[in-house]
Amino acid sequence: MRKSLGYGIMLFCVFAAGCMGGKANRVKVEPAVFNHPDEMKKDDGFMVLADRRVFAVMTFLNAAGYDEEVTGRQMHPIRVKVRKLVADNLASSPEKLRYWRDYYKSKRMGSWQYADFALSLSSDYPFRRIRSDKELGYKWTAWELADFPEVLNDFWITAKLDDVWDEVKGDYIKEIDVGYDLDRMKKQMSFLWNYLKMQRNDKLIIVQVPNPLERHATASGAKYENYFYSIDGPGSSSNLNIHEYLHTIINPIVKADVPAYKSKLQQYYKAGKDAPISKSYQDPVIFTYECLVHAIDTRLIVVQLSDAEVKKRVEDKLMLLTRDGYTLSWPFYLLLADYEKSDKNFKQYMPVMFENLPQYSP
Repeated sequence: MRKSLGYGIMLFCVFAAGCMGGKANRVKVEPAVFNHPDEMKKDDGFMVLADRRVFAVMTFLNAAGYDEEVTGRQMHPIRVKVRKLVADNLASSPEKLRYWRDYYKSKRMGSWQYADFALSLSSDYPFRRIRSDKELGYKWTAWELADFPEVLNDFWITAKLDDVWDEVKGDYIKEIDVGYDLDRMKKQMSFLWNYLKMQRNDKLIIVQVPNPLERHATASGAKYENYFYSIDGPGSSSNLNIHEYLHTIINPIVKADVPAYKSKLQQYYKAGKDAPISKSYQDPVIFTYECLVHAIDTRLIVVQLSDAEVKKRVEDKLMLLTRDGYTLSWPFYLLLADYEKSDKNFKQYMPVMFENLPQYSP
């Protein structure tokens, strides 16, 4: 019986692997092509893009039940406008709307996971997968959302998103023009690498995507092809989203040194993991990434601006984040002053920071 069961499991695994390979192979890998020059601005490795994929996916989520917003904040005016336009357009399709709401509810996925998946699609309607499963930041979404492009295309037609986009396109372009300065983004990038005392080791094209259909203070990053996308919810970024880009540098540095300090970091993680702000970081290593990036991001603002009022404001915010669940952020922040005095680059100094990190204490 045990032998038969094992053989059955082996057959199932082979079958599943074959299916996975089949699905992956059906994705025709192509470069993303952006055919609307009036919906972007770009220069020398930097781009700001009104991304139709993100617009379509976030419009779907808003129609299907994504109503989250930061306590005490109102939804962005563009989000309110889109929700009203789409609700009017879907008034005559209650059965489809009910199906889409059930679909969204059944997936139980965060908006950032949908946004990451969106960037694996072609850049305009009709949407289709053009990037492989291995490029997905959340690879299992390739399975969970295998049918989503078809759902999204149906939603685009039924909700008349061509017309909705025409209504709000000017608002998105204004977000790009007012909120992003390419020259300043370049200076922020140079300052970041100078602070880390390292040479920039990637040739990524940095793409900032304003996302007013998201809740406030929410952002996500994703790498596809040679593009690093930062999808910026309202209030999450000014010009270069250093926080999201920092993860591409800091995560591998931290990962290399974490094993030697696992028990110390585990105490901080246990103290913060059940907090609402930590729900997306249910792993000690990922939790450490996020806390350290918040610390460095804050320190960069303080050092670059040298403004006492700004310093107090951002430090107060970081202390609040630490109290609310990112337990490592403030301890890391305090250690950065010693790093700045050292002759080591950040990669070399990371073990020193871990060594000097105090044991967790409430």
